[in-house]
Amino acid sequence: MTNVRFDPKPAYEFVLTLVAWATPQRVDSYAVGAPWFAETAERVAEPLRARIADLSHGCDHVFSRLLGVAVDLELPGTARQLRDTVAAMPASSARLTVLGYYARRTRRRIDPARIADAVRGERDAVREVLELTTDGPECEAAMGGVLGRSDDEVQAMLVEILDGWDAAVFDEHLTRTRPSLEAEVAHLRSRLQAIGTLPFLEEVANGTDLLATPALEEIVVFPTWVLRPWNVFWEQRSSLLLGVPVAEHRASDDPEAPPDRLVQLAKALGDERRLRLLRRLTTGNFTLQELADHFGLSKSTLLHHLVILRSAGIVRVETGPNGRYSLRPGMPVELQRLLDGYLPAVRRVGVGAPVPSSIDERG
Repeated sequence: MTNVRFDPKPAYEFVLTLVAWATPQRVDSYAVGAPWFAETAERVAEPLRARIADLSHGCDHVFSRLLGVAVDLELPGTARQLRDTVAAMPASSARLTVLGYYARRTRRRIDPARIADAVRGERDAVREVLELTTDGPECEAAMGGVLGRSDDEVQAMLVEILDGWDAAVFDEHLTRTRPSLEAEVAHLRSRLQAIGTLPFLEEVANGTDLLATPALEEIVVFPTWVLRPWNVFWEQRSSLLLGVPVAEHRASDDPEAPPDRLVQLAKALGDERRLRLLRRLTTGNFTLQELADHFGLSKSTLLHHLVILRSAGIVRVETGPNGRYSLRPGMPVELQRLLDGYLPAVRRVGVGAPVPSSIDERG
């Protein structure tokens, strides 16, 4: 049985706030939405903003690969520890980290020796790295920029960004979100104890088959506030890091308020493209590329919609470089049950009886 361990280091949230800021094109898929970006923009001075954009080009890989550094930090695992670790490592290691040299997912796509060859400037290796390890033009531009800089330049940029981000944004962010993060960890611990490992993993991974990950010995769970409703998956040696989005708790005394779960499902289904996706998935299991080819859309656009469907527990995906998406069993039945429980029985309007013309006129 795969072991589950909780590891709520602040360094994870630190990395993910940078990931979120660096990918504003995904603002509609983040629960924090435009208000968080606007608030953060007030704190980020132009030099730091330009530095982040120059290194990341809107690619999440640049900063998400620092999760591999965060997981090895000793407790308490603060943002300062992460910054100091990046500053103390050999400059070549910092550059290779950003390029994905140490990431298992990247190593399944390309021989890591070819990444080292690319760092040395071999043209064929550079082309292979950009073709095989990047997802979209943003990441191709980002990795091309990293390959075009020296080890020292990349490390200096990283340290400068981590320093500036901690002071300008993250210190206050953690003060505000720490209670929610700690409460989520306490809830997750109690859920694991109450329902057992397999149901727990099914519940928190939003439809991802975690146990299909090759050579998996341990799942390391941590909470994330900023990337809600996204899960985070990061493979590190024989472990899988699982970032679980902090639950949205909406307390309401309104007796007519719909259940949170019903609202979540309704929002997920309230888009024609997502409904077409669901119809397609009734015919079989498909990779992201197969779905993109079928609908004639970019993988990034399809991924945006699939994340929403996964977060609502409607769709699940296998782990791995070519994970296949499928419908999660029982969703139509659950939706019908929720609707039946929320909507009162529809009254029949008798022949000749006046039909209410507006909400205000209904008895």
